[in-house]
Amino acid sequence: MALDLPVPTQLVGSWCKPQWLCDHDLVYGPEGTWWRVPEAQRPEALDDAVRLAVADQRDAGLSVLTDGEERRQTFSGHFYALGGIDADHMGAVTNFSNDVGEYLTMKARAQAAGDEPPPPPKFEQPRVVGPVTWDGPLLGDDVRFLRHVSDRPVKVTVIGPNTLALRLVDEHYGSLRELTLALADVLNRECRALAELGADVVQIDEPEVHFRYSQVADHAAEAIDRTLAGVSATTAVHMCYGYSKNIAEKRATPVYEQALALLGATTVEQISLEYEQPGHSPDLLEHAGDKTVLLGVLDLDTEAPVETVEHIVARASAAMEVTGPDRLGLAPDCGMWFLPRDHARAKITNMELAARQLRGD
Repeated sequence: MALDLPVPTQLVGSWCKPQWLCDHDLVYGPEGTWWRVPEAQRPEALDDAVRLAVADQRDAGLSVLTDGEERRQTFSGHFYALGGIDADHMGAVTNFSNDVGEYLTMKARAQAAGDEPPPPPKFEQPRVVGPVTWDGPLLGDDVRFLRHVSDRPVKVTVIGPNTLALRLVDEHYGSLRELTLALADVLNRECRALAELGADVVQIDEPEVHFRYSQVADHAAEAIDRTLAGVSATTAVHMCYGYSKNIAEKRATPVYEQALALLGATTVEQISLEYEQPGHSPDLLEHAGDKTVLLGVLDLDTEAPVETVEHIVARASAAMEVTGPDRLGLAPDCGMWFLPRDHARAKITNMELAARQLRGD
């Protein structure tokens, strides 16, 4: 199945993470602590989880497959293994400002009657203690295995430099811009290596270009272009509102439009957008420049119903009035790791059925 198939379908990256593999309640604990499978048996279990994720995507008929990010606890923590980053001795976070908090309503944490309120969380992140370096592909084996078990084009996802920089405590570079550009250069080596190993699509994830647009706007495009320079695969960037597991309501932000315009001015080929849950309208897509838009058509709130084929077709058809049929693909709003598998399978199946109807299949 070619990458230039009309209205291609794909995940943003992550797929359902089996409860037998990991404890979802521990996802934001220290990296590596959420696994239920003992370390000795974990490699085989992770391979099986990837096979299951690939099978679910193939059964649904998706055009481009991922490994479901089954081997990762969080999308960012997987990349703390770069040289110069100390993830064992954390640093205190001092930068809490963002541009979109007023547009999001967070979900309340469950608390039993009579319980004392929990103490305020302690915010710490890995420290940058020296020049960031790259010693070889962090995801090389992941791509090789995915390529081995897939008969379709495959996509691999890497954290973007703007987002990774804001998930670290800088004790070396002295400025967010310098740290971000240094990360861009080492992540470029990762992305180029993954393409050479067989990834058909290399996507970088940049939610912070939305969340903290005002902090990154002056250097974000340069960093993205440096990250993707020379990558011999289709290049993509994903930008969202955050996991619906934690957010009760998402209201469309004016910042998203600005951030999309920034991405539209980069050299990236595809932009993956959260579109459904915030209720965006097609005029947003006018800011995507000449990029292919991977339109988020699946609301991933844990209480959201399965979208009908007719609803997805209507949303995508309206979007095509702006993008044209040749610059539109379909995807979920964001990663699907926390959803029940049967519910998620129903959603992506209807997404693919909608794409087939739009293609005239």
